[in-house]
Amino acid sequence: MLNLQDAFLSQLKKEGQVVAVFLAKGVQLKGIIRGYDNFTIFLEDQDGRMQMVYKHSITTVSPTRDTSDGFLRDAFKDSIEKKSPLAR
Repeated sequence: MLNLQDAFLSQLKKEGQVVAVFLAKGVQLKGIIRGYDNFTIFLEDQDGRMQMVYKHSITTVSPTRDTSDGFLRDAFKDSIEKKSPLAR
């Protein structure tokens, strides 16, 4: 089974791009994903400080630019073609 969360985080980590991480309390963190597991994401800020963020407190992870190779489009290709009115 394809794990989209892992695929997404892995791609962002591989590209080393800055992401915005929004927390449930409204806080926004920005940084580069340096690692993750089932429960946490390690985020490095622009000053080189590492933060461990618990996934249960995250509402959104948003890349600051498009990911390469349209990997998300490819991952969702079958679903988009069958279900999305935007794909027409």
